[in-house]
Amino acid sequence: MENKTIALVRIECDRIFHPLSLLYIGGALKRAGYSVHLFNLFENETEDAMDKILMLKPLFVGFSVLTGRQTRSSAAMSLKLKERSKSFPIVWGGVHPSTLPLECLKENFIDMICMREGEETICEIAEALNGKKDLKDVLGLGYKDRTTGQACINPPRPFLRDLDGYRPDWSLLSKEDVERSVEVLPDGRREIDFITSRGCPYNCAFCYNLLFNDRQWRKHSPEFVVKEVAFLKGKFNIGAVVFQDDHFFVEKARALHILGELKKIDIISTSCMVRLERIDEELLGKILELGVRRIFIGWESGSDRILELINKGITRDMITEKFKIIAKFPGLGVTGASIIGFPTQTPEEVSETIKTGMWLADLIPNIVITYQTYIPFPGSHLYELAKENGFRPPDNIFDYGKFDTFTGEMPITWLPWATAKTRREFYIIDKYGKLLTHSKSSTAIRTVAKKLFYRLAKFRLRRRFFAFPFEIAIMFRFNRYFNPKCPI
Repeated sequence: MENKTIALVRIECDRIFHPLSLLYIGGALKRAGYSVHLFNLFENETEDAMDKILMLKPLFVGFSVLTGRQTRSSAAMSLKLKERSKSFPIVWGGVHPSTLPLECLKENFIDMICMREGEETICEIAEALNGKKDLKDVLGLGYKDRTTGQACINPPRPFLRDLDGYRPDWSLLSKEDVERSVEVLPDGRREIDFITSRGCPYNCAFCYNLLFNDRQWRKHSPEFVVKEVAFLKGKFNIGAVVFQDDHFFVEKARALHILGELKKIDIISTSCMVRLERIDEELLGKILELGVRRIFIGWESGSDRILELINKGITRDMITEKFKIIAKFPGLGVTGASIIGFPTQTPEEVSETIKTGMWLADLIPNIVITYQTYIPFPGSHLYELAKENGFRPPDNIFDYGKFDTFTGEMPITWLPWATAKTRREFYIIDKYGKLLTHSKSSTAIRTVAKKLFYRLAKFRLRRRFFAFPFEIAIMFRFNRYFNPKCPI
């Protein structure tokens, strides 16, 4: 008798996001006739979820796993599930198992991995587990041979071309799940995350996209996007969308058409990613007219050598030129993202990036500057360079929990001059970068506070004086100041 029950799990660390990947996966499984139970959890909610999963007696339990803290928490829950029951396999999918398939399959609590996109692969895994297909015939699958226990990696599955043939199934989330991942903006609009495309055609050396998506960009049609977001407006009273695409403006005309059609039904975009090369006055004027509140731009470094090393395709002169254009549109919020601590980077080059960020803040008062610490993600070009310069990959899967830019846990072993103090400084530099925003706020008190913290942040960043960082402790009480996607 077939088992039609499947459990899907995603564990979040600090904030619950809509599990878009699992909504797509779960939707594909439901259309194939399976009963899907989705668990979108905080780390401290896993015990209760395990009790519910064991009661379901599922065909398998699937985890969506990013490299980082999610790896550690997913491994911990997978291990506990195995200890409590061996009656169902554990399947990992997402970025981490796709980039490190053999390493994941070494673990006795991971039975299979679903590599890259999973809509078709996951349905065939379910068929195989119900005896309708041989595991060796499932493209994009990694598994352990039932006789020898040896890891087997099947050929990759071709990327989906017609994304419109798949849609996220929002019915998999309870009303409570939806509500705790919806952001309510200061103007009362309810905001949700959405993705209109997959992949990125660029070749940034620090990004896992090269391996995970092979630089192949695929898209939903504008009609699909507008229809889906309109559904969310009617279902959940959504009035704003954060487009989480790796690059929303790959096709400029398509992106503008989507924004225009959404504006007609009173839905705005609170954030979308734009490559610096695409910036010009015409584009910025148009997106501001269409209701976009904030753009996200990765400028990455203030050093031309580092920009060339990471294949960013931009220069310091371009950063100066393009951000001067952005400064002409004070009504448009900006998040300017950089990274410090790249392999071979010198202390002087780190300082160049910090100074560039401060210059950008002087130029654009409402910019949010981030100085995230470089993380050597498996599958990226710089991963190998980091190893050549002293980085040792984790000895066990739980240590990938240190691959996190928000906790300051990652030892910077690939920089010979970096110490434990450097790691702490990099962590705090990012926090002070976010305090460089100093535009007018919603109240006079907030405006005065922002300008005060802006001056203190510049003082500390210039002198690298981070003792008694009371400003950070205060600002953590006002989360939206540290949330780049939320208008400030």
